[in-house]
Amino acid sequence: MIAITPLPSERATHARYLVLALLCAAACAAYLCRNSLGVVVADGRLLRDLGITKTQAGWAMSAFYWSYAVFQLPGGWAGHRWGSRAVLPLFALCWAAATAAVGLAQGLVLLLAAQLINGAGQAGLFPNAAQSLASWFPVRRRALACGLLAAFMSIGGALALTLTGGLLTVTSWRWIFVLLALPSLVWALWFAWWFRNRPQEHAAVNDGELALLARDKALADESATANSSQEDGSVDLNPHYPANEPPPLPWMRLVRSRSLWLICGQQFFRAAGYIFYATWFPTFLKETRGIETAKLGFLASLPLLAVVAGSSIGGVLIDWVHARTGQRRWSRHAVAVVSMLCCGALIAAAYAAESAAMAIGLITAGSFCSAVAGPCSYAVTIDKSGPYIPLIFAVMNMSGNVGAAVCPIAVERLVVLAGDWNAALILFSGIYAGAALCWALLPPAGTIPDEAGPS
Repeated sequence: MIAITPLPSERATHARYLVLALLCAAACAAYLCRNSLGVVVADGRLLRDLGITKTQAGWAMSAFYWSYAVFQLPGGWAGHRWGSRAVLPLFALCWAAATAAVGLAQGLVLLLAAQLINGAGQAGLFPNAAQSLASWFPVRRRALACGLLAAFMSIGGALALTLTGGLLTVTSWRWIFVLLALPSLVWALWFAWWFRNRPQEHAAVNDGELALLARDKALADESATANSSQEDGSVDLNPHYPANEPPPLPWMRLVRSRSLWLICGQQFFRAAGYIFYATWFPTFLKETRGIETAKLGFLASLPLLAVVAGSSIGGVLIDWVHARTGQRRWSRHAVAVVSMLCCGALIAAAYAAESAAMAIGLITAGSFCSAVAGPCSYAVTIDKSGPYIPLIFAVMNMSGNVGAAVCPIAVERLVVLAGDWNAALILFSGIYAGAALCWALLPPAGTIPDEAGPS
């Protein structure tokens, strides 16, 4: 029998939801900064002003994701060492400054430098956001929190595309990057002042909320009951965010972990598919369907808006399935496999669509299905990381961003060889099938450190 922590008569506070709101705001602000370049490239003025080609623009869009991938581990390690409260505001200031610097670029070299710094600054955001969610939310509420985090990424991405498309009609592209950097500056100050790494450290959290979170955790996992109350009576809501630093992670033995390879594989494929919407999709619409610039930003944002709905609904669905079955195989793996296969089929169907409306509709529906698996990816990585969430999450996210970095260059080369932008749709249909295969083979039980073997 589980010894459930009784709820005190004191009404519980809701600080955990403000924590979630802060992290969602960070995701939105970060994607505002990273997704606007695609529309500016499609518009053509940046290419003319800087004297660069579309191929060179592809390098610039890819540069963000290469540095974003490379700095995942340093960003995750920094949060693991000093905590999210210390490092996330610094990361936000870095990516905001780099975004504004894009507007100051006078040529390809400065554009590439700004994109590389922007990627490095954003690299630590999601590993440390995952650590914070693990500290503030129990297992049975975690998928919805991950889904909302993913949703606000795409809200920021969709806003970036829509705002950029509209602002290009009234102002210089240079000022757009300066304006889009401002929300991140505001967020950095707010987060540094209000946030705490653990609920026990926050003055806005009362005994009612601590007991509620501990009770949710005990209900979610019988094996975690011993961790939900320490001998001195204090509540340890999440053993994955220990007060003392855990032993060093055995990096050289992680290659033994089948789970890590498959988690990284599905993230590589999903990120490669997603990044098409944020980079070449506006150009795809213009080249294949003749969409004019004034409408380009809005129509290009539709797949990203679908991600908002898919991530949110996916989070609710995953938590509901977990509550009904108590099994991660059904609540994480099965949901992800079905959503990936549906996405691949819809993207393939868009290849044959003759009208712009039908093609955009099918691609948007595919984006929705793909997004349902986003919370699965985050939740499974948190579940299987043991006490090393920011570090292993960083490895997973790094793999995804290698896919995101390769994609803009690969798409441009594919289109040149095929002579048809529609060929990209067949590529992405296959990419999503690869993600489904990774999910189907991923073991639902055990943790990555355990699979890696003893020290």
